[in-house]
Amino acid sequence: MDCPGPCLKLDQGVWTHMNVPGHPATDLWRTFVNPDRSTESWNQGHLGHVVAMRNGHWEDTGPCPICGGAGTVPCPVCKGTGIQTCPVCEGKKYIPAAWTPTDNPWFNRQPDVIRLKDGRVFLGKIAFQSGTHVTIVTRGNEVIHADASDVLPTHQ
Repeated sequence: MDCPGPCLKLDQGVWTHMNVPGHPATDLWRTFVNPDRSTESWNQGHLGHVVAMRNGHWEDTGPCPICGGAGTVPCPVCKGTGIQTCPVCEGKKYIPAAWTPTDNPWFNRQPDVIRLKDGRVFLGKIAFQSGTHVTIVTRGNEVIHADASDVLPTHQ
């Protein structure tokens, strides 16, 4: 995944083609304006480096301390394997038979689980309550009307 650090990245800032002696016209450059209105520019060869203000001028301080100049870091979910860990089994590669789509550790950890006495379960929020009536809006923007007494406590 992209480095979360302050290093140069092509998708951040404005990169343009410039006519710079000794460099091909295909190079992309990012320009920084110094306090004295002079400019400093670096091309895509400096991707992964940190450009910082020092002594009143922008300068390349070297490779990013977070990504080492690579511009990317291993994904915290897949640890750089490119394979995402299943959020339900958490990489254990099995799901106990007792788990159901609406009653398992992953689902139950969702902050917006709403369970009704009749067995219906929603991911959403109570958008409005008036007296004994509640209006639930699901993650999919479905609107459900129910009696407040039919909503089960969240810690069950």
